[in-house]
Amino acid sequence: MSFKKDKQYYKFSLYGFFKNLKFYDPFLLLFFVESGISYSEIGVLYAFRELVINLLEIISGVIADVLGRKKAMVSAFSSYLLSFVMFYLFSGFWGFMLAFLFYGIGDSFRTGTHKAMIHAYLVRNNWQSEKTRYYGMTRSWSQKGSAVSSLISGGLVFYTGDYSLMFLMTTIPYLFDLLLLSSYPSYLNGDASGSLRTVFKDFRDHIVNLFRAIVNKGALKAIVLTSGFTGYYKAIRDYIQILITALAGMYVLSDTFTIEQNTAIYIGAVYFAIYLITSSASRNAYRVEAFFKQATNGLGILQISGYACGIAAGFLFMENYTIPALLLFSMILIIQNLRRPLAVKYITTQFDDKIMASVMSVESQSETLFASILAFVLGVMVDVAGLGWGITCLSVLLLVMSIAFRRIKV
Repeated sequence: MSFKKDKQYYKFSLYGFFKNLKFYDPFLLLFFVESGISYSEIGVLYAFRELVINLLEIISGVIADVLGRKKAMVSAFSSYLLSFVMFYLFSGFWGFMLAFLFYGIGDSFRTGTHKAMIHAYLVRNNWQSEKTRYYGMTRSWSQKGSAVSSLISGGLVFYTGDYSLMFLMTTIPYLFDLLLLSSYPSYLNGDASGSLRTVFKDFRDHIVNLFRAIVNKGALKAIVLTSGFTGYYKAIRDYIQILITALAGMYVLSDTFTIEQNTAIYIGAVYFAIYLITSSASRNAYRVEAFFKQATNGLGILQISGYACGIAAGFLFMENYTIPALLLFSMILIIQNLRRPLAVKYITTQFDDKIMASVMSVESQSETLFASILAFVLGVMVDVAGLGWGITCLSVLLLVMSIAFRRIKV
């Protein structure tokens, strides 16, 4: 291993750990269902969140490159905190829509920006060759945060029965991340001018350079290849809560527990196990990279495997094979964490370092575009035909499109 686990490495790792202490996350879909929101409306909410991110994604990346990445990250976490408070205080479709507005604003300023900061750090230390391994190891701490979060949130829901309280609890680690970000070295801001006199010129130059970069067909194919599966993952991941709830209904742990308590234990335990595995997957993604001689082959094969798991999981759930369905659904989350470090390294080799935050935001925008469309379609499918049919049909469609897309020559 050629890079050092210095102070900044641990700051990057702790950032990811605190960021993923989202105590509401394992219960988000159940929270909406309990609040009387239909699956179609849940699809609309998820699509709206991704649409907000999509509309602001590129401009937020440019702001990060021009005015400073640290400022962009502080703005992101401030918006997150406001969103969590709204989820706790508000109820109903429109209240959640407003909360998702601020969540989307936060995500648009965060996605891509922190990856650009890690990339800048690796370039400064001449560790670019270790990009997949470095990012995978820091990302593994994010998954550890999710694992710990699952246990804590499961325990809290078990004792309180209050899903909305999880949003309020999430503000605590996010305040820690705000303090941590303020301690990042100033050079990770990028080449930020900070001057109102030149800001419009810098915006114009960034947009022009970015447009020149992405009109290349090879670069566009790279962005779609790295972001398509992530959009699918974002759209379907919360539906695993329905599978876990079905499993909890089949195997009651104790007659003294309420339905909510029994479900809370299952969700906490299953999510904890999944995130421990995904943490290991991220940490060892560089081994997958070494196995495939070309990054595009590795990304493509993992993508097709993920869609195949979705097809099988949906079909098995329809046939009431809940445990095999849950295991295959979990594989989609694992595959995403194997793919992501490879995708970050691959995409960052296609563009100039000076516009990296903007490029990563374009890639994230592509993810959110996929996610917004797929989340809405899946929500309607689940309302009309059930979860099994919805996941199966969506996965088949994307598998066919993925195979066809791989045959396109550039």
